[in-house]
Amino acid sequence: MRHNAKTQEKEVIPIRLLQAVGALLLFTLLVVGYARLSDMPLLGVPDASPVVKEVVLDFQKKEDGSVIILNDKGIELINSKVGPNGFISVVYDGFSYERKKKNINENAPVKLVQHEDGRLTIVDESSSWDMHLNSFGAMNVAVFGQLIN
Repeated sequence: MRHNAKTQEKEVIPIRLLQAVGALLLFTLLVVGYARLSDMPLLGVPDASPVVKEVVLDFQKKEDGSVIILNDKGIELINSKVGPNGFISVVYDGFSYERKKKNINENAPVKLVQHEDGRLTIVDESSSWDMHLNSFGAMNVAVFGQLIN
């Protein structure tokens, strides 16, 4: 008995696996669609908390690559190259990237907002970007906590 090699090839991806993946995708779409249409609350989004204090900060990148933060009077408050302040470069990169994506060329100041529940948030109103600083650990929050007191 002679077999044709072309007809005896094994399936690269079993049909049952493809059916299972398709069923999983359909199930996921149904669950997500139900959640959005039924107005289920979003998970992982912090509850709204009243604002206790706001401070306007002006981030500026220096020629040596460091980032400085100036207050509303133009006085330097902090430099990313001094001590454990490197996190301010991360924050600067975050809102700079968002501004670049939205073609915003101005260097508008940002707000540091302290909420009643203790959260600190950086808000860039020019790009509608914000960052909840408490998500990045106590040491990084302390860097900005000293600026709001």
